[in-house]
Amino acid sequence: MQKARNTTIIILIFIVSYFLFSQFYLKSFGNAYTYVINPIFFVLMAIVMKFFINSLYKTTVYQKDIIFYVLITACAYGIIELVSGLFLTYGNNPYANTFKGVLLNLYSTGIIIICIEYIRFKLINNVYKKDKNLIFVLIVITFALKDIPIYQFIHGIGTYVIFKTIFTTILPSIIKNILFTYIAMYTDYKPGIIYQLILYLMLWIPPILPNAPWIYNSVIEILFPLILLLYCIYDVSARDKYHLYRYLHPIKPRGVIPLTICVVLAIWFAIGIFPIRPLGIATGSMKPTLNVGDLVFIKKCNANSIEVNDVIEYKRQNYSVIHRVVSKYQKDGVFYFITKGDNNSNNDTDPVREEYLKGKVVGRIPYLAMPTIWIDNLGGRQVNVDVETGN
Repeated sequence: MQKARNTTIIILIFIVSYFLFSQFYLKSFGNAYTYVINPIFFVLMAIVMKFFINSLYKTTVYQKDIIFYVLITACAYGIIELVSGLFLTYGNNPYANTFKGVLLNLYSTGIIIICIEYIRFKLINNVYKKDKNLIFVLIVITFALKDIPIYQFIHGIGTYVIFKTIFTTILPSIIKNILFTYIAMYTDYKPGIIYQLILYLMLWIPPILPNAPWIYNSVIEILFPLILLLYCIYDVSARDKYHLYRYLHPIKPRGVIPLTICVVLAIWFAIGIFPIRPLGIATGSMKPTLNVGDLVFIKKCNANSIEVNDVIEYKRQNYSVIHRVVSKYQKDGVFYFITKGDNNSNNDTDPVREEYLKGKVVGRIPYLAMPTIWIDNLGGRQVNVDVETGN
């Protein structure tokens, strides 16, 4: 009993050592690491698992249901991405989506996914029930380390980048590894492989992908595995009196779906899919009308609907400005706006052409955007920038 646990821990330590060695040294080999070293390592580890590690427990009672949940979740994920893409700008697919490119991705990434899930399955089922809690946690930590950019953290990066990395990489990786480890414990390695390959194929094949903000992608990558995990836990715990979490009252996943829909809709609202979207005020150029930290609501509109004294948002290079319209004129069929911050002494130097108009302010909530402003300032960015000259 103890021998099986110790063997499993030793193997996990070996895998962790490889991940660390890869980040600090092997990745510098570029394509040799991606297409040769990394696949060979995991193939060899899977072979070792096959012939030298026995599974003490194995069941396929729940496999049919869990594969069904996996397929539904993956399809829902794809539909949400497609729908959001209809309202967001599209960007070129950064992956090689030719036939050869897809095959290379399947080789370099697909082989590793298959091997890791097989290794995970063998390890979590190599120990007795009393050791499963410990090994479960160690497996999650071990395979999450594969995605965490430890090298960047050690060499120092900005606070904003750390914050972004936590939500785009670390949290999604932990949630997914909890999901895949749980599935491996109660079925086998196939559902985890199916889920990941479906999502990767959605990235590899299309010529274009939605150009969504990172916070949107992060929430989606956390919510969908979490919902799938809850469904799996609920399904297994309803039939298994020796369930790993038998001391906890299982959460009915159906109650989470409305919350998930609300979260997705809230994110769509925040990123501007709907006619009205929120925006935080980061400077004092519009005091006392708008203060730093106020949350304003921007309504999409055309130049014809803008009148003098309206407060508008317009694009200036790579940032947004929210100032008041003090005059409006038309030249060669194009509308121009002269703008000024209420707290500024002079008008803004350059007229605003109508194509730079983003919308007008139709409401505000005082100081509700302070957390957003704080996060943006960590990254050295501003949501609303003063444009004042001549003082």
